[in-house]
Amino acid sequence: MYKFIQAILPVVLLFMFLPHDQPVIAAAEEAPKSDGVIVKYKETDDEPIHELIERVAVPKGQTTDKLIEKLEKRKNVDYAEPNYLFKKMDTPNDPAYIDQWHHKNLGTEAAWIKTTGAKEMIVAIIDDGIDRKHEDLSGKIVDAYDTIRKRKNILPEGEHGTHIAGIIAGSANNNKGGAGVAPNVKLMPINVFEGEYADTADIIEAIHYAIQKKAKIINMSLGVNMYSEALNKAVQEAAKKGILIVAAAGNEGDMGKNVQRVYPAAYSNVISVAATDERDKRPYYSNYDSTVDIAAPGDEILSTLPHGKYGWMSGTSMASPMVAGVAALIWSNEPKLNKTEVEYRLYDSAKDLGAKGKDMYYGNGRVNAKKALEMKTLTKPAVQAISDKDTKITGSIPANFQTGTVSIYTDKKQLATLKINGEKVFTATIAKQAANTSISTRLIDHSGNKSVPVSFKVQDETAPAKPSVNTVGDNTVKVTGKAEAGSSVTVKNRSTALGKANANSAGNYTVTMSKKQKAGTILSVTATDKAGNISPIKTVTVADKTAPGKPTVDKVTTKTTIVTGKAEANATMSIRASGKQIGSATATNKGTFSVRIPKQKAGKNLYVTAKDKAKNVSEARKVTVKK
Repeated sequence: MYKFIQAILPVVLLFMFLPHDQPVIAAAEEAPKSDGVIVKYKETDDEPIHELIERVAVPKGQTTDKLIEKLEKRKNVDYAEPNYLFKKMDTPNDPAYIDQWHHKNLGTEAAWIKTTGAKEMIVAIIDDGIDRKHEDLSGKIVDAYDTIRKRKNILPEGEHGTHIAGIIAGSANNNKGGAGVAPNVKLMPINVFEGEYADTADIIEAIHYAIQKKAKIINMSLGVNMYSEALNKAVQEAAKKGILIVAAAGNEGDMGKNVQRVYPAAYSNVISVAATDERDKRPYYSNYDSTVDIAAPGDEILSTLPHGKYGWMSGTSMASPMVAGVAALIWSNEPKLNKTEVEYRLYDSAKDLGAKGKDMYYGNGRVNAKKALEMKTLTKPAVQAISDKDTKITGSIPANFQTGTVSIYTDKKQLATLKINGEKVFTATIAKQAANTSISTRLIDHSGNKSVPVSFKVQDETAPAKPSVNTVGDNTVKVTGKAEAGSSVTVKNRSTALGKANANSAGNYTVTMSKKQKAGTILSVTATDKAGNISPIKTVTVADKTAPGKPTVDKVTTKTTIVTGKAEANATMSIRASGKQIGSATATNKGTFSVRIPKQKAGKNLYVTAKDKAKNVSEARKVTVKK
C-alpha cells in the first residue's frame, strides 16, 4: 500500500564487515529475591547513629513495596530498600563469550542477575533477513515477514540481520557460540532489502507490520542522508503506540563538517546510537551530531552469521542492537515502565564519555546495562507552568519521595536546585525566561535515581513592543515598518481595519491597505504575537505626497504684468522664464491666483507651477507670450 513512494530513498545498512574465523552469551532468567527489608536511620545531634541498618521482616499479608513505603514515611528513616539475596555471578558456558568484549563494558552479567529478558518481550529487527535455523537463534523468532515478497516466516538469510539478531538475543548457556545482551527475548525479523538497498516504502510497511504485531522495540541498523516525511510519519506513529525505536547514527564520521544527518536515527522519538570501541573511544567511522542520543559498543563485535557461523562486524549497525538489547532488559525487569521511562533510564544510567554531559560524539554516554538494571524510575513531580513574566516555579512532590533534590533546568543551563527533606510542595526562584523556552523539572533521590522530566514551554504573556512605521503617503496603499518577528501587523483607520500582514523573521512588514488614504488621516498600527498579545498602538498621520494638479493660466501678452489663473487652494505659485523665477504669489482659498511679473517679449515661454504646503510641486504649465 506504500508503493507510491517506492525507490524514492534507497536505504543502506550501517556496518563494516570484518571477516574472522569462528565465534556468543548469558544466565537463565531469575527475578531478584529478597529477605525482608533493610532500614537506614537518620543521624541526630544528640544521639548519633552512624550507618545504623536494621533488618525488618515483611509482615504476613503485606508486600515488600508497601512495607518500604510505610517505613520511609517515618521522620527518623533515611531510606528503606529490599534486603536482596545475592548469588554467584557465573559466566555463561558459551565458548565464544570470552571473545565478546562488549559484555564486560556493558556489565551484562550484573544485569542478568535481575533478568535475561522476558519471553513476552518482542524486538523487531527491520533489516535484511535472518538465519532462523541458526543454533543460537532457533526458537526465538516470532512473526517473521518479508516485505519484498509479501510472505511470512520465509526470509533471506541476511548476514547483517543475523549478526544483529545474535547481538540482541543470541542464546546463552547452551554451550554454543556466544550470548546476546537479552538472550531470553523474542525477535521479529522483517526483511526490507533487495540486494544492497531497501526503499522507503518497504521500511514504512515494516514499521506498520511491527506495530500490528505488537513489537515493543524496533531496531533499524540502516539509514539514508535524506529526510522523508512519509517515513517520519510512520516512525512517529510507532512512537505514539508506545514502541521504543533504536537506530544507527551512521558511519561517515571521518568526513567532518561534510557529514549529513542520517535518518531514521535523526528523527525525533528515535534513539540515535553512535559506536564505541573496547577502550570506550569513538571509532573513526562513527557519526557525530547533536542528534546522537547514546553510544554503545560497535567495533569488532562477535555475533552470529548465517549457516551456523560466527564472525566479527563493525559499525553503528552493531551499536544500535546493543541499546535495543539493554532496553529489552530494562523493560523485562520493569514491565510497567512506559517508552519514555525506558528511554530516560538508558540515558540516566549511561557512562558519561567525552565532554561532561550530553555531547555530539557519545550523546548521553555509553550504554550501561548494569547500572540501568540497578536504578529505579521515580514518580514525576507535578509542576505549574509559568509565563515569561514569572520568577517562581511551584510544584508538588509525590507521596513516596522523601529526601533528595528538585532539579530545574533548560537545555542550556541549570535554573535552580532545591533540597527536599519530607516537603510535599516546592517553590523555586528563577530568572525570567523568554517565551517558548523549554523548562524541565526532575526529582533525584540520594541514590541518584531520577524521575522522567516534567517539561513545559514558558507561556508568552508579554505584548510585543510598539511597532515602528515608515512614512505613509496619500499616494500609496503600502504601510511598512518593523515589529516583533512573526507577529501579525494590523493597520486601522479608527475602527475600520484597512489591512493585515505578518512580520518576517527579521521583523520587517508590509501591509497593503484596501485603498489610499487622504492626507491628514490618522492610522493606528498594532502587532499581535502568536500568543494573542497585542502591542501598544502606534499612530501615523498620512502625509501629503500628492502634487497639486497642473495650474490653468489665462492669456499672457506683451502688455501683461499680472498673470492670473486657477490652481490648488493656498498653493504657492511660481512663474519662471529662461530658468529664472520672475514672480510668485499665493493662491486664494478658492484657488485663484494673481502673480505680478515684468512685461515679457512676444514668443517668450513662461512656466507656471503650484507648490502645496507639503512642498509637493505640480507639473509646470507652459504659456507662450502673445503680441
